[in-house]
Amino acid sequence: MGREIERKYLVKRDAWHRQGDGVHFKQGYLNSQKERVVRVRIEGTTAKLTIKGLTTGVTRSEFEYAIPVEDASLLLDHLCEQPLIDKHRHVERHLGRTWEIDVFHGDNDGLIVAEVELASETDLPDLPAWAGDEVSSDPRYFNANLLKNPYKNWAVPTPAEGAAGIVPRAEFRVFGQDVIDAVKVRMWNGKTVLQQARKMPAETYIVSRLTDEVNVKVRDGLLDIKIKTGETPDGYEIFQPSGKFQFPVRRDELATILSCLRVELLLDRDTYTIDELIDMARRHPDLCPVTVEKMRYGFTIDGVTCEYAQVYFNGALVESACVESEDYEAMRRVVAGLGLDSRANVNYLKAAKSVVGI
Repeated sequence: MGREIERKYLVKRDAWHRQGDGVHFKQGYLNSQKERVVRVRIEGTTAKLTIKGLTTGVTRSEFEYAIPVEDASLLLDHLCEQPLIDKHRHVERHLGRTWEIDVFHGDNDGLIVAEVELASETDLPDLPAWAGDEVSSDPRYFNANLLKNPYKNWAVPTPAEGAAGIVPRAEFRVFGQDVIDAVKVRMWNGKTVLQQARKMPAETYIVSRLTDEVNVKVRDGLLDIKIKTGETPDGYEIFQPSGKFQFPVRRDELATILSCLRVELLLDRDTYTIDELIDMARRHPDLCPVTVEKMRYGFTIDGVTCEYAQVYFNGALVESACVESEDYEAMRRVVAGLGLDSRANVNYLKAAKSVVGI
């Protein structure tokens, strides 16, 4: 069994200049469920059958086999879901890495996405000048999902949406001591599909007394920041990735992060380690480092991503449940179906601050 670890980025059209015609790809899906994808693809003069498992982070299992082009044509025309994905792939090298750039046609005309395969999930590539926002974890960009919701149907941009006109994913989350059993009773009332339970690596959140809208955490040796960019009419919150930084983090990068947390610190070093950052946060009156450990149980209901989880804030156990999607109406139905609509929407920052008393 192979493992596919890759990151996906939007391509800045004005900064990328294609070299040559690329290779024409025609592909379709015998199965396009989130948990398993079976793909048929003709690449120029060759063909492949590919089976992929559920994406976890930026990793998923992958099995791939060469098949006759004639067989692939028959499968694409008669057995695969319609319409098919039509695109040209261009390959470029940048600082020792191979980038695959897909230029889509047909219902997805105007979309250009670049992918790069990595050795591990924590392997962060140096980005070419034409690489834009990372969309690795956004399921809208999965080829299988572009069949169901092609690029031409994506929403016109509004102030709460991204520059590409994408409806951003929103989240509704609750915390308490009686959450999991209540969700378990109701989750089977929908078309529930269970996912693998996951014990997440320990994280350190840097929470600020002065804002609930900036999520700064240290995970797997990286400093990750997300910023709240809006809410849906129902109050579901939208947080967007704003950057990942490797340690030691530079002074200018740390100054930017601290400004987002609405605090100031005297920074007299060129770089700062993880331990130095945590120690600074511990000594600041408006900051607090919080160790967060999670055991997550994921499932979907009617295609909407859900989970319940056991969350430890500095060792204190709190139960949580979450519903998230870019389909806000579907979210509303699932939140109500799980009996969560009477509970307050509380993000991780608010929950952590409540537990540690700031």
